[in-house]
Amino acid sequence: MILIYAYLAKYRNYENASVLFDAHFDVSFREGSLSICRSTADLSAVDLMRKGNVNSIHALVGKTGSGKTNLLQLIGESYDERFHDLWNSGEISYFLLYHIEGNEYFLEVCNVDIKQFPLKEEPIDNTLPETAKESASRLHRLRTIRFRVTGNDFTVIPEFGRNVQPVKDPIRDRALILNAFDKHSFIKAPDENRIGENHSSFIERHLRPYQRASLWSVCECIRDYQNNIETGENKKKISFVLSTHNFADEYPLKLSNALDAEYWTYWENERDAQFVRYDKDLAKKYERYKAHKEKVHPSKKQMFIHDLWTDYAKYLRKWVKKINSYNAEEEIPKDHLDYSGTKDVYQEFADYYSEKEYKEDINPKILPDGMKMKIKMRCRWLAEYIDRIDNRDPHGILWQITGDIEDICDFLYKLDDKYFPSYDRFEVPVVEMEKTQEIFDELFERMEQYHPDDAGIFTDVLLPYEFTCLSTGEYQYAKVLGIILDCLKIHNYDQQGNRVAYDKIILLDEPEAYMHPELARKFLSFLFQLTSKYMDKRNGSIQFVIGTHSPLLVSDLFSEEVTRLDIDKETGYAIVNEGSDKEYFGANMHTILADGFFIDYTIGEYARKKLQDMYGQLKTIAEKKTLSEEDGDFVNEVRSLLPHIGDDFIRIAFDNQLRLIHDTYSV
Repeated sequence: MILIYAYLAKYRNYENASVLFDAHFDVSFREGSLSICRSTADLSAVDLMRKGNVNSIHALVGKTGSGKTNLLQLIGESYDERFHDLWNSGEISYFLLYHIEGNEYFLEVCNVDIKQFPLKEEPIDNTLPETAKESASRLHRLRTIRFRVTGNDFTVIPEFGRNVQPVKDPIRDRALILNAFDKHSFIKAPDENRIGENHSSFIERHLRPYQRASLWSVCECIRDYQNNIETGENKKKISFVLSTHNFADEYPLKLSNALDAEYWTYWENERDAQFVRYDKDLAKKYERYKAHKEKVHPSKKQMFIHDLWTDYAKYLRKWVKKINSYNAEEEIPKDHLDYSGTKDVYQEFADYYSEKEYKEDINPKILPDGMKMKIKMRCRWLAEYIDRIDNRDPHGILWQITGDIEDICDFLYKLDDKYFPSYDRFEVPVVEMEKTQEIFDELFERMEQYHPDDAGIFTDVLLPYEFTCLSTGEYQYAKVLGIILDCLKIHNYDQQGNRVAYDKIILLDEPEAYMHPELARKFLSFLFQLTSKYMDKRNGSIQFVIGTHSPLLVSDLFSEEVTRLDIDKETGYAIVNEGSDKEYFGANMHTILADGFFIDYTIGEYARKKLQDMYGQLKTIAEKKTLSEEDGDFVNEVRSLLPHIGDDFIRIAFDNQLRLIHDTYSV
């Protein structure tokens, strides 16, 4: 299943515009009538180049502000967003047309009358307020239609409803649209936590910001980069790094000295060893630490994991201090009290549930301050204390997070000691991760379970990480291909648990941003290498729609696979140009920049203006009868600039003009 056509009567900067996403079809929508047929154009070259790579690929190019992102966001918009758009405005109007297979098609329609599929009048709900009736009356104009085309006949294939025999593969179970973008490029980014909805007959949509690429996929793309692109020794050193300094410093609160002593780390004691000669209290503390270390003989791995727990525990204790300070003067809400106004009935139940169901030796109503216990137990206790205060349930999200950190530490224990070069650092070369893939799969899964605003400071992943020897552009490359890899790995299963084909339409908004031009030039080659591994019936069809500003990327496409967007200077609306008279596949950058991106000049604007002014002044001098001293100085300045002009044709034009002046005046 692929997207083949969009008609936009009115949507943002589009008005009465249409876009053909696959040249294998001829589609038109005129005077409310839809026409679909197979294209008669010779596309054998396109089919030959795309065989085994993708089912369909299309690029949107053009000027900034011409509507590339608007179109991609429309395609990736959820049913709820369409619902609210239509409720708020009766002006938006568009439809998206998909080809399923054979002569079957699918429409997602918003506020458009199509003669082949007339709308049924819906009764007005008189119980609604008058202000809402008009908005509510529009909602039946948001609909989907599955149909078959035989000649000029359009036959509806019902998927849902009363007395409807359910089809074997309804569209919502068959296809998925994945909207990938850089969330930092938006003034207000789409809600990346949005999940696809299954309550409607629309195709399910998922948002996939490049920043959310799974860690394993990012590392997989980095390894491919190391092996096939930058094979130098330095790039083999690209490593994944964890630190023990992650949480506690995020809360700028200071605990008392007595409390602080309960959260000691190996790293702090080793750091303070150089100061013990100046501080008697520090010297005593260090002697106790030294005796402990000689007794236990911990490895660097054990010290790392202990300090990781301690950092987390200290953060939790600061959190408790902040909560208690904030709630110091608050009264218990009345709805938490029983009829006598003296007890929190719900809390009594939560305490009973905690003690009887989990049978743990923890009292979540008190703090573990001053108690001698292992650091892991202290973390669990503090997490339950916070959960109880925040949510009245001692086994809330922090308790779950603490369990995940425990799992993370267990996985770290299984890894070789050589990956712990110091007390506070875990570092593993990315090229070596495949040797222990199962462990890293589990490790990354725990790290990535929590996303922004879930709890406290866990604002990206559960455990912050970094990469060494990896540039910003290389990381962007790995994230973009990583999110594509994540999309390709998505599977669908039937009710019996069997894996079935899942058709994917993947939208990519400026994937080449931040990449070096050489990586942008190779981007589609990398993309096709990835997709070729997933091109079989077991995975379903694969389609890409890409918004791009890179002529380097477009040189790998045919003109039939490109839509050029311009801006009407009078109205500001998008002007849609399908294909081009010029061939794009294998074309040089000058051709594509001029034709596909509507660029009038292919040199820098400052250089163009200066050279144009200088050339005009040379022409004026050549027409003079006599040459002034000032003119002579200018001619000499131009002569000194001549070797530095990069374009051969421009340099030759200046040289010819200088020769003409020389022959005339013998300067």
